[in-house]
Amino acid sequence: MQKKIKIIEDSKSFILAIALSIFIWIFFSNYWHYPSPPFESLTSKEVIRILEEESSESGFLKIATENNFDWYTCKHNNCLEENVLFPLSDRGWHKQDITPYYKPNGKLIRIEYIYTKNQVDGNLGTTLKIEVYHWVDSEDINFLKIPQDIDF
Repeated sequence: MQKKIKIIEDSKSFILAIALSIFIWIFFSNYWHYPSPPFESLTSKEVIRILEEESSESGFLKIATENNFDWYTCKHNNCLEENVLFPLSDRGWHKQDITPYYKPNGKLIRIEYIYTKNQVDGNLGTTLKIEVYHWVDSEDINFLKIPQDIDF
């Protein structure tokens, strides 16, 4: 009789362990593989929700404001050019430099775009730095860090 009880207890604990591991896998599989976004006011889960619910046709959305910077999201590289870089050129900003930053393993972390305006002989004018962060090891989702006082 004790052998039967022990076998029943072992099978119950085995089934319980399988059910628990399935539950944990389902719970974490949705958001666990997404790294934190490069800003602190939103979690990766909130960013995914924003991208799914509030996506616009252009894929360009303002999603946060931190420390005098606005954070935008873009779903592809053309979105960055169409919504930020071309309008800046139209408003008199001149591209000076593009600097990519990589992890030691060769993966792209961010790209810095440097623009200047009103640059005259001896006068440096105004300098603008736009940072573009790639997310989820993909070039399809980008975060843009742009100073608040810039119109584009």
